[in-house]
Amino acid sequence: MPQVIVSSLDAAADAFARSRPGYVISILDSDDVVPEPFRQLPRERHLRLDPAACEKTMAPAIVDFAREWAASDEDILIHCHRGVARSMAIAYILLCMREGGECEEKIAVRLRTAAPHADPNLRLVSEADRLLNREDRMVGAILDLCPCCSTVCAPVVTLPAAP
Repeated sequence: MPQVIVSSLDAAADAFARSRPGYVISILDSDDVVPEPFRQLPRERHLRLDPAACEKTMAPAIVDFAREWAASDEDILIHCHRGVARSMAIAYILLCMREGGECEEKIAVRLRTAAPHADPNLRLVSEADRLLNREDRMVGAILDLCPCCSTVCAPVVTLPAAP
């Protein structure tokens, strides 16, 4: 079963070495160094996003990239600087896309259970919700979550994705 792995930038290289994902989504500033192990991936399997980009720009790139990953049977690693907001939003978007028949609320609860510190970026989720014609169900599920824990509980979080 494919896994969605979320990490901070500091833990990303180790997470990659442990899980050997077939895909990576990085949210990196232009002056951030791409972790060495990521260079092993073909360019089309590593989506690099600029954290300064607006959610309307990021969301279509994420959805397009996620369609490619969802058709595979490989793990994906997602990271941003802290692994709390944008990367958790991307993980949620990917799980919703891959598990199209699953209730958005159940996926949101799984995310929060695995990562009590997860605070998915609502604007990014909203843009993906719109692109995927989910009629605000993705947004509603995130808004219905209890408040997140303010302390990052783990630098790497792994979520199983439906086959």
